[in-house]
Amino acid sequence: MAPGPKFSRRRLLTGAGCSALAGAVPFLPAVAQVTDLRGLDALWRNAEDAVTAFFGNNVKYSFTGLDLDLPEHADVGSSVPMTIRIDCAMTEEDYPRVVHIVAHGNPTPHVMSAWFLPASGKAEFNTRIRLEKSQKVTAVAQMSDGRHLRMDREISVSFGACAQIGTGGNDDIFAFQPQTRVSVQPTAHRGDVIPIRALISHPMETGLRLDSTDEWVRKRIISSFDCKYQGASVFRARLYPAIATNPYFLFHARAQDSGIFDFVWYDMIDMTFKSQAKITIV
Repeated sequence: MAPGPKFSRRRLLTGAGCSALAGAVPFLPAVAQVTDLRGLDALWRNAEDAVTAFFGNNVKYSFTGLDLDLPEHADVGSSVPMTIRIDCAMTEEDYPRVVHIVAHGNPTPHVMSAWFLPASGKAEFNTRIRLEKSQKVTAVAQMSDGRHLRMDREISVSFGACAQIGTGGNDDIFAFQPQTRVSVQPTAHRGDVIPIRALISHPMETGLRLDSTDEWVRKRIISSFDCKYQGASVFRARLYPAIATNPYFLFHARAQDSGIFDFVWYDMIDMTFKSQAKITIV
């Protein structure tokens, strides 16, 4: 059988725009989501549909208590700093079970999801995200007492960077060997809430980029991250292509006993990367 025609990204996008203008059959499917090849993750095409799917149709949100900190403007959308803060006691009765972040103008809106436990000590984390254009970014959280929180922020972006970011072809991307770096203070007093930093070098290839020969570069991202303290998670996250190259997290944990922090990153090409750090209670 002869191979089918080869289309560049530019031709595909141009064709989509022409069909819409002509009133033809829409280029995008009518449904709001599809699933990945393993059927595990919903790949949302509409941010509000994703928010509805997280918690349901009849949720009443409070617009206080959750802070989504973004700059008002980013010259380039390739690495935009983002901080999430939630005002709560971090007890079993009052902590965020999960926080979801979506970007309304990105090719796939789901940016990331994060889970806390009271042992986190502080409901706050910082990372860097990719934004394709000026748009609204939304964070929604479910609290342990059943409340739901929401915060929307508008950000202007001069040059988007979801599809274009990255260099090299498939051989380069899939030969890349990530390196991890973590930072945990060596000593603390019992009960101290300490900052923890974790970074992995990684291309976070979105699957939306063409190489120098006009071929698609396949998707390769870190899809999950987990930090355990004495065997129990204090912070974990599900990552999507909108997380910037070299994923970085700053989060917290409540120091209780001398022991080990274990860090695990899962690469979607079925590779796992690990690191450890010790802490001594004085």
